[in-house]
Amino acid sequence: MSETIALVILAIVIILFLTNWIPSAVTAMLGCVLFAVTGICSVADAFSGLSNEIVILVFGMLVVGDALFSSGIAGVIGNQVLKISRGNETLLLLFACIVSAILSTFLSNVAVIVLMLAILRSAVMTSPNISLRNVCMPVSMGAMFGGACTLVGSTPQLTMQSILTEATGLEFKMFDFMYVGALLVILFLVYIMFFGYPIGKRLWREREEADSQLELNLQAVERLESGNKKQRISMTLIFIWMIIMFVTELIPIALTSAIAAIMCIVTRCTTQKQIIKNMDWPVIIRLAGCLGIAKGLTASGCGDLIVKVFINMFGESVSPSVLLACSTILAMVISNFITNSTAILIVLPPVLSIAAHFGFSPLPFAMSISYAASLTFATPLANAQIGLTLVAGYKFSDYVKYNLLLEILVTLFIVLFTPIFFPF
Repeated sequence: MSETIALVILAIVIILFLTNWIPSAVTAMLGCVLFAVTGICSVADAFSGLSNEIVILVFGMLVVGDALFSSGIAGVIGNQVLKISRGNETLLLLFACIVSAILSTFLSNVAVIVLMLAILRSAVMTSPNISLRNVCMPVSMGAMFGGACTLVGSTPQLTMQSILTEATGLEFKMFDFMYVGALLVILFLVYIMFFGYPIGKRLWREREEADSQLELNLQAVERLESGNKKQRISMTLIFIWMIIMFVTELIPIALTSAIAAIMCIVTRCTTQKQIIKNMDWPVIIRLAGCLGIAKGLTASGCGDLIVKVFINMFGESVSPSVLLACSTILAMVISNFITNSTAILIVLPPVLSIAAHFGFSPLPFAMSISYAASLTFATPLANAQIGLTLVAGYKFSDYVKYNLLLEILVTLFIVLFTPIFFPF
């Protein structure tokens, strides 16, 4: 009985996520409430996500990202891109994509994109050789690819990690994503420079530039030049220490994140007031809610019911490669139309149950679904990161024409290379 109730609750949550009838963070919390009210799990378990180390890790990294932004470190790095490119659009595109990818391995993707778009705006205004449409979309995508290279690079990895740990007790380390992630970044750069860039120039050659080429939050733009020398030195040292701790794992990564966040405040690289104002609270609440929903699904035992249905449909002989390909494609397709964390919540739990039944390692499936959900850009609805590029005046069809081939190549890379580093 509890399995059926859990599936009904999951269906309600998915419908609300899809329709966005209420904010997604509220939907996530509603799922926790329903699991507690129906007695499937205790109140403490349903809302345990609020104290989960993954949520603490995300919170700390958002604070560090804000401090890097406020201290001017990120702006200094980005502005060097303009100097190096010297008004050459091709060089600007290449350098900006690389910098965007590197920054996003630890910073919020959205923050990096806002930073890079502000820099691109400056380049467009000062150089007649640079078109905003030619550089805006790929540079934003660079942040998405970079964000897929580490555990803290973007929210989907953390959502996946929480569901994986809850279901299996296993977890990925900070740089496990780098193996396939680095290959995907290289694929992205090759595609953009040799295929995407020429395609884009043909797509909007005749189209007039948008009247307002980039409508950015003025406060965000002003913060590019904020910070003083003392803050920049302090922030650099904090960031280096944090990276060392992440690599060596001398202390848990969530604790490293929390300590780094506290150090940012103590050294005045950011302030409590600024953190409260700039913190992406919906992300925090939605992630905590998804953890609670995953807890409820596990407690209900509905995974066994899903496995039975799957076996009745496909039988006992299932190839792990086929299962991996199908789950990756499904996550990719769904993520083009709803938030990527929601896509993971829909696809990952049943796939983990099926993998456990057949004795497959859950790691390649969790990793592939995470990559697929993070790297969707064939529609402007896919996620907030790609949606930000609409300010450059792209049409809906531009995303399909520019990115569909890349999305197919990304899917193939994920399916081919993930099992090499994380065998079945």
